[in-house]
Amino acid sequence: MNDTPQPTAALAQRIRATRWSTMPAAARTVAKQCILDFVGVTLAGAREPLADILNADAADLGGHPQAALIGRGTRASVEQAALINGAAGHAHDYDDVHMAMNGHPTVPVAPAVLALAEHHRKGARELLAAFAAGVDTECIIGRYIGASHYAEGWHATGTLGSFGAAAAAANLLGLDTEPTARALGIAGTQAAGLKSQFGTMCKPLHAGHAAATGVQAARLAARGFTSRPDILEAAQGFAATQGHGASVERFERALAEDTYLPGICFKYHAACYMTHSSIEALRGLVRAHRIAPDDVRDVELTVNEGHFGVCNIPEPRTGLEAKFSLRFTAAMALAGRDTSGIETYTDALAREPALVALRDKVRVVAWPTAKPETRARVRVGTQTFEAETNVGIPATDLDAQWERLTRKFRALVDPVLGANVATELADMCQRLDDVADLEPFWRAIRGAA
Repeated sequence: MNDTPQPTAALAQRIRATRWSTMPAAARTVAKQCILDFVGVTLAGAREPLADILNADAADLGGHPQAALIGRGTRASVEQAALINGAAGHAHDYDDVHMAMNGHPTVPVAPAVLALAEHHRKGARELLAAFAAGVDTECIIGRYIGASHYAEGWHATGTLGSFGAAAAAANLLGLDTEPTARALGIAGTQAAGLKSQFGTMCKPLHAGHAAATGVQAARLAARGFTSRPDILEAAQGFAATQGHGASVERFERALAEDTYLPGICFKYHAACYMTHSSIEALRGLVRAHRIAPDDVRDVELTVNEGHFGVCNIPEPRTGLEAKFSLRFTAAMALAGRDTSGIETYTDALAREPALVALRDKVRVVAWPTAKPETRARVRVGTQTFEAETNVGIPATDLDAQWERLTRKFRALVDPVLGANVATELADMCQRLDDVADLEPFWRAIRGAA
C-alpha cells in the first residue's frame, strides 16, 4: 500500500511547514525584492481607470477599514484591499514573472498577505514566509499541470494565483494541514482567468480576483467551510479540467525543490514579458551597429509559437494593446523610444506615423523547432544583423538586482510620493525582515501624509 500523500495533501503539508527560519538566504532576499517591486508597480497603477472603478465600487459597497489601499490614502476590508491592490499592481503589466507557472507570481500573492498581515498585526518575517509559501504553491502546481493549461487559454496569474494566494493566507493565519487543503479546494473551485481578455481591464482584474479569492478561501477554511481536500487530483478536479498534461512525477520533482523565489524574473520594460527578449536584442543591435530607423528595410522576429496568442496584436490601436504587440514594441526599440516608462504607452503612441511605418516592416515567425519560451532571435535587414536574447534566465547577482529594482522603484514612486518618502520606503523594503513595527510601512504604502 502506498502511503505517499496525494498532491493536494502533500502540498498542504509543505505550505503549513514554510517558515522564515528555514528559507534559504537567496529566497529571503528575493522575497523582499518582490515586495519592493510590487509596491512600486502598485503605487504607479493605483490611479489607473480600472483601479478607480474598483475603488468606487468598493466605496459604494462599504466595509470595515482593515487594510491599506496602496497609493489611495485610505483603507478597505481585507478582501477589497486584496482585490484593488492586486488589480492596480497588474494595471501596467510591469510586475514580475516566473517560468514555472507561466505567469506573474507576486501580484496575486502579495496583496493577500499584505492585507491580512496589516489586519491581523502579523510580523514582517511571518508576512515574508507566507509570501514564499504562496509563490512556491503557484510554481509547484504550474509544473504539475504542465504547459497545456496556459496553451489552452487559461491565464495562470488568475488561476494558479488563486491557489498561491490561498496558500499564503493559510500559512499566515496558521492553518493546519487539513484546513489548508480545504482552502486550496475553495480557491480551486473559483480559479479563473482567460487569456482572451489580454489587452482589457480584465487581465489585471484576474490578479486582484485571485488575491481576494485566496484571502476568502483561507478565512472560510479557518471557520470550517467544507471543500474537497483533493482539488488538484480529483476526478473533474483542477488538473482533470484545466491541466490535461498533469503528471504526478512532475509534481513530485516540483515538490522536492526547496524554493522557487530565486527563479523570479523582474520586468524592466512596461509591456508583456514575452516582448522583452526581442526588445533587448534589438536594442543591442541598434547600439552595436548604430542602426537608424531610416536604415531599416525589414525586420524578422523569431519567437516561440506560444507568443502568437499572447502578444502578437499586429496593428495595436491603443496604448494597452501596444504592450501586447511584438511588432510595435520592436518598432519602439528600433526607434530608441522608452519602453520602461509606464506613461509611454498611450493611444497617441500607437498611432504615431513613424512608429506605425516601422511596425509594418516587422514580421513575426515561429521557431521551426522547440526553443525556450522566452528566447527570441531578431534579424534587421539593413546588413542582415542578427542577435538572440533570453530574458527568462533569472539573475544570480542579487546585489545588482537590488540596484536595478531600486532604480525602477524610484522612477515609479518618486512622482507619486516624492523622493524623500520613496527613499524611506525603498529602504524599509530592503530591510523588511528586521522592521519591528510595520505601522510606518502601512502608512507609507497607503500614501498617507
